[in-house]
Amino acid sequence: MIIHPKLPPLVLGLFALLAIPLPAAPSSPALLPMPQKLVWNGAAMPFEKVSATFSPAADNDAVRSQLILEFDRLTESRKLTRATTGGYPIEFAIGDVSAPYQADEAYSLRVTDQATRIVANTTTGLYHGLQTLKQLIVRDGEVTRIAPCAIDDYPAFKIRGFMNDVGRNFQSLPQLRGQIDVMAFYKLNVFHWHLSDHYGWRLESKIYPGLQDDAAFGRGVGKFYTQKEFQDFLRYCAARGITVIPEFDSPGHSLAFRNGVGVKNMKDPTAKEAIGELIDELCGLAPKELMPYIHIGTDEVHQADELVNGDYLPALHDAVHRNGREVIGWWKGMHLKGDTRQIQQTWAQSDPLRGLRQIDSRSNYVNHLEALDAPLRMFFQQPCRVPHGDDINLGGILCYWPDIRIDDERAALRISPVLLAIAAYSEAAWKGIAKDRPEYWAKVPPAGTPEFEAYADFENRLAEHRDRFHSQRPFHFVKTTQLEWRLLGPIRDSELPDFRNLGIKEEYKLDGRVYHWTKPIRGAAIHIKHFFGFPSHLRGDKDDDTAYAFTRIHSEKDQEIDAWINFNTTSTSDNRAGVAAAGNWNANPACDLWLNGKRIAPPEWKSPAKSGAEIPFTDQLYTNRAPTRIALRKGWNTVLIKSAPSWKWCFTFSPIQWDGTVAREVTGLRYSAEFPE
Repeated sequence: MIIHPKLPPLVLGLFALLAIPLPAAPSSPALLPMPQKLVWNGAAMPFEKVSATFSPAADNDAVRSQLILEFDRLTESRKLTRATTGGYPIEFAIGDVSAPYQADEAYSLRVTDQATRIVANTTTGLYHGLQTLKQLIVRDGEVTRIAPCAIDDYPAFKIRGFMNDVGRNFQSLPQLRGQIDVMAFYKLNVFHWHLSDHYGWRLESKIYPGLQDDAAFGRGVGKFYTQKEFQDFLRYCAARGITVIPEFDSPGHSLAFRNGVGVKNMKDPTAKEAIGELIDELCGLAPKELMPYIHIGTDEVHQADELVNGDYLPALHDAVHRNGREVIGWWKGMHLKGDTRQIQQTWAQSDPLRGLRQIDSRSNYVNHLEALDAPLRMFFQQPCRVPHGDDINLGGILCYWPDIRIDDERAALRISPVLLAIAAYSEAAWKGIAKDRPEYWAKVPPAGTPEFEAYADFENRLAEHRDRFHSQRPFHFVKTTQLEWRLLGPIRDSELPDFRNLGIKEEYKLDGRVYHWTKPIRGAAIHIKHFFGFPSHLRGDKDDDTAYAFTRIHSEKDQEIDAWINFNTTSTSDNRAGVAAAGNWNANPACDLWLNGKRIAPPEWKSPAKSGAEIPFTDQLYTNRAPTRIALRKGWNTVLIKSAPSWKWCFTFSPIQWDGTVAREVTGLRYSAEFPE
């Protein structure tokens, strides 16, 4: 636990009961993920020189070399002088660290005024300790400080991962390595590489070179990774404590495969033979110690040319097993009757099969999230719906599925909150969550509750990490707990006259009916009704098509500021929410908003009213377009939002300070949902 002597016993007891991380002690840096056990021991102390020692024993030379390299970069970035004698000692040592789970990744870290010592059972544990040390050493102006503390830490889950689908939209190795660096910093340890899909088979094959012919590709023609690039990337990941799980998805999502090997359907015996040989070829690129798992896909077999004979799935399992690897497959997907060896990776809302090991990817697809609601899901959703892993519940993998075409690969990191989600997911995957809280997956807890205070602290830590570590990256995040709203509805639009003419008041009596605003709620991404059925803010009849929201913003002066604004955020996996026409905010033209009674004009869309998988995803999401400029007057300003559904039913509104790369909170603003006098 984290000791905070200034907090009253009642508050301490509530936080302990919920197993929610307490806010950091004053002047201490934000840690993410929060360690299992942490005690702050006084104010951060300055130092200028450092001397480092590394235990000569190493079970992994690649990780040890990376650890030393990153420590060198750390001292350089914090303006520390390296000294052989007389410097502040920092020691990395292999020793004996006890931990109830994943002891091979556990570490102990002690910071005193005399020295810092990191001890772990393995070099990987030392590497995790270094990531925490990076957060503890702060360069503040011309002074470097380190925060005295005692940390005993270990991961709650064996598998803590992120998946990127490069089959549909190719990403270059430099961009992938950037994501790996962020994963390593937040102690994620699995990169699930979805290498094939309808649009491309992205790994070079020397036995089936037709897979790299232009005719095999449906998108990103000619873009693939050579075998050498694949091997180099595996080593890059391994040096950072990250295991790569490659996925060849079949028999569904197999158009590129069928084009490349020359079969019309997956019942052709050549398909079974080819996929087995491709798995053999894949396993020949790396030893099982470096690549212990092979993912065989098998989900979403919908088309007639994707159906297979009964001997197809056993052939896939045999190919993986004869190479000494473990099989992972999607669930729900194809399952070999009676098999108990396959690891199931759950998705959507599929309950895992009993008795089989599972990796949890349910309800946390990054492509269905946006920057201002992703942290909520990450903070309150339990991996595997258990507090910690065991022999069955291995952990979780956060998934990114950019189904719709994206022509600019950098835009992929702006459209969906990839880097933010990796950082936010690390806490649940590393520290664990005592209780699953689906009631808060899509809405901020009520203000004043322990859950609210814990989430507000989480946002504070994310904001500090944004400013300290991600100021040059597409890490799209601003705090949301300060925004306060009231909602009215859902109702039929025809029930009310022009709402703007009614003014903001506590209740409305119209045609014998009384309408009330809700109690104040918090957040910047407000789900009227969640499209996956998660608990959200309002309930109503199926014919209800309108909800209203208002907030008030106090400004100390007349000023123009930027704002993120969106309605019914389009997922990057499909166009079910539609695309706005020119002059509208959303595909549903009823969506609109006003500031002090004046309409805020929507963007000039790049592809208005055009939708389709091959129409590139561009400015449909606010994080991949210029923010909207709004004019605040001195004093209180009223924002009124009319929200209407188009598959999703939600809206996003947040003032931001925008530097062209990173958004931050606007200083000096206050928010209230109290009724105007």
